[in-house]
Amino acid sequence: MKGTNEPMNISRLEPLFQARSVALVGASTNRRKWGGIMLANLLNGGFTGRIYPVNPEAGEMLGQKVYKSVSAIPEAPDLAVIVVPAPAVVPVIRECVEKGIKAGVVITAGFAELGAEGERLQRQMVEVARQGGMALVGPNCNGIMNPWKKLFVEFPNFHVPPGPLAVIAQSGNVVDVVARQLMIKGLGCSLCVASGNEADLHIEDYLEYLAEDPHTKVILCYVEGFKDGRRFFQIAREVTKKKPVIVLKAGKTPAGAQAAASHTAAIAGADEIFAAVCKQSGIIRAGNLHEMVNIGIAFLRQPLPRGRRLGIVTAGGGWGVLAADACMELGLDVVTLPEATLKELDAILPAWWNRGNPVDLVAGSFADSVFHAVEAVLACPAVDAVIFLSIMPALKIKRLASAAEKTQSESFGQELVQATSDVLDRINVLARKYGKPVVVASEHLLATAVQEAHVNYVLGQRGAVCYHMPHEAAEVMSALADYGEWRMKKGEGK
Repeated sequence: MKGTNEPMNISRLEPLFQARSVALVGASTNRRKWGGIMLANLLNGGFTGRIYPVNPEAGEMLGQKVYKSVSAIPEAPDLAVIVVPAPAVVPVIRECVEKGIKAGVVITAGFAELGAEGERLQRQMVEVARQGGMALVGPNCNGIMNPWKKLFVEFPNFHVPPGPLAVIAQSGNVVDVVARQLMIKGLGCSLCVASGNEADLHIEDYLEYLAEDPHTKVILCYVEGFKDGRRFFQIAREVTKKKPVIVLKAGKTPAGAQAAASHTAAIAGADEIFAAVCKQSGIIRAGNLHEMVNIGIAFLRQPLPRGRRLGIVTAGGGWGVLAADACMELGLDVVTLPEATLKELDAILPAWWNRGNPVDLVAGSFADSVFHAVEAVLACPAVDAVIFLSIMPALKIKRLASAAEKTQSESFGQELVQATSDVLDRINVLARKYGKPVVVASEHLLATAVQEAHVNYVLGQRGAVCYHMPHEAAEVMSALADYGEWRMKKGEGK
């Protein structure tokens, strides 16, 4: 294990994530085996570097020459992906070290997560690798993805596009789920790591690397336990000064902690200790996977608030009430708007509006008046941020003969996508103008499920997001405020 005073040279991870050549040890023609799946994914992902399948049978696989052993490869590849039975892993790593390979991903399971014998093998594997200066991901993982390099050495057969969000998880299926959720929202990933048992490289090593990665804007982490909690805290505290880190910590109940131990041999630790670590290091803690993705996306475009004073603009009274409750419970201050702002809104809204916060747009407010109301609240000096709920009145769409025609019409679907994109673009212009975040949540009441999915996908491609429910907007705004406070405290706020 690394000690708390032993820094990692992040260049040690370059052969891992920037590999120009890959050896797949345990390659197979059987698409039902991991060796076959990994080879197909690497090839189908468009990797432009050199690929060396390794199998004692030699021959050819998927158009690639196969080598009987690592030592038979004509060069020292940057990266070895190891998919052989557990007892064979240590000899393979020894052969990789002798060949001069500097990075490896051990897919194979059957190590510390199974007990003492597996733990002994895992220690031996790390000793051999470190003696040869070889960095290891895993074991018991399903690989890594660097979409910017078209490097897909991972189990799922989809290939996430390049983007600004990095995903680190001690669970392979969590990496897959989060990456897929980002894909269907029109976004992409800078790097994905399924870290598994973390025998050699730990979560803090990946954080340290990602802090300097120019493609990574936000880091999403799923954690079951820590190998070196103090070192994690020290590194996380520095990384969050540069980029937001959102963490979902599992194993906070006895049942979850037991599951974590049998899954990745992780020691979950006391939940209250981790909560304190988050507060003292600037980590943003998510309560579930959905929340982690929602929060991560918010940081891509929104400015950070300079405080917790909030204005809410809503086209539905009930949503405004729900948002106000959720915001107050999360420590946001739903402020009383000053008389000057109320008078400005009087000139914009129908005479029967509520003259309060949340600002209920009520029936009779459409398009431009909606934007003027949002801007009036955003410009208010007593407000640090705005939540805008229910965008329907702001949409500029043609009126078809009936709702049935609207939901069935392909042209209406295209019109809805464009109208929603225009609203979010205009809102984001206001956010930049005033240097204050505006978080939007809305149902798409006239859309089919397919049309709504298309709307969200196109928004993501434009770097925008429209959340579904008021509580989601509150959770996201609270995270933005927490991180804004952290950056201001550390002298990094803008």
